[in-house]
Amino acid sequence: MQNKVKNIIVTVLFALFIAFFTVMAVICGFFNPVKTSEAERRPLAQFPSDISWDSIKDKTAIEGFEDFSVDQFPFREFFRGIKARFQMNVLGLKENNGLAVEDGYIVKVESGFNDEFVSYSTEILAHIYEQYFKDSKGNAFLSIIPDKNYYFSKDYGYASPDYEKLVSDVREALKDTEYIDLFDSLELADYYKTDTHWNQPEILGALEKLAIGLGVSEYLSGEYNTVTIDGDFYGVYHGQSALNPTPDKITYLTNEFISGAKLYNYGAKITEVPMYNEALFSGEDGYNVFLSGAAGNPVMRIVNNKCENKDTLIVFRDSYGSSILPLLSEAYRTIYVIDIRSVNYNVTTGWNGLYEYIPAHVFDEADVLFLYSTLVFNSNSFKPIVK
Repeated sequence: MQNKVKNIIVTVLFALFIAFFTVMAVICGFFNPVKTSEAERRPLAQFPSDISWDSIKDKTAIEGFEDFSVDQFPFREFFRGIKARFQMNVLGLKENNGLAVEDGYIVKVESGFNDEFVSYSTEILAHIYEQYFKDSKGNAFLSIIPDKNYYFSKDYGYASPDYEKLVSDVREALKDTEYIDLFDSLELADYYKTDTHWNQPEILGALEKLAIGLGVSEYLSGEYNTVTIDGDFYGVYHGQSALNPTPDKITYLTNEFISGAKLYNYGAKITEVPMYNEALFSGEDGYNVFLSGAAGNPVMRIVNNKCENKDTLIVFRDSYGSSILPLLSEAYRTIYVIDIRSVNYNVTTGWNGLYEYIPAHVFDEADVLFLYSTLVFNSNSFKPIVK
């Protein structure tokens, strides 16, 4: 009797699954499945490509369809918003989808750093230093940019990773560099509310601290004109939060030295690009206005012939560097900007084509600055070393 009831239940559930499967397939076929979520900035699950008895038995088809039905559910963004507001406004939860919101500031809450990621990232940077700069005549500097969770957790009492240990681990790995501490020169208000990045007009204190550490503060004018781009800036957390928060504005700083500097992008060929590329504001990420974005631009060069300091600086950076380096360009005749996240690194040959753009003698004479946010160290965004 029990087996008979069990078989009936299984049969009914399977029939319901097939019915739901069919209905959703028709509905999603009508609505045309979307490949990418613009709000969440991630690819969405597609209809399973392999529907067979074997894939149903091993649950791969079922699991794939579950992901597909969740990601492609009609009016998904509408229901995401209802869920987010219900959890935070009705249930009183402090987080939704790993994001916390206080006074308009949205932060991805992290309670700890991944030691493997930190070790992986520092190993790569240490190897770069050993191969290119250990015997250089120039000075080597390290500066770590705190993500806004550091200040958010302090201001609102959230759990926080051990930032002191992270800084200690990175400094130990790059112990022959001079460390420039930026943590005490920033606060939460210096960051965009809906994005991870810092807001350029608010980071002049960090700029001064960095310039003093590099020994070039005398070349900064401290006088800027502000330009606010028309339109709203929807940071990465704006869509992920599903709360439709008030968007940010992007304002950048310029003066005769910055506007007179030249920025070259070393892609398939060397091309001059704007220091502030407003044409990219309406793209996927409005922050790409600064230095024409970080992604896909492994090597760039800033030339400022108006600068009295004829020294050259090589900067290894992430996207945070995109908005501070235009300001630092006042202080150097030449700045090479390198983003190693988008290129493969070989212990023997280094980066393909790097010496084509940066002469070997520059590595021997120029100062070098490793300028990375804590977010990069807590990720595996650097490509593996090819041995």
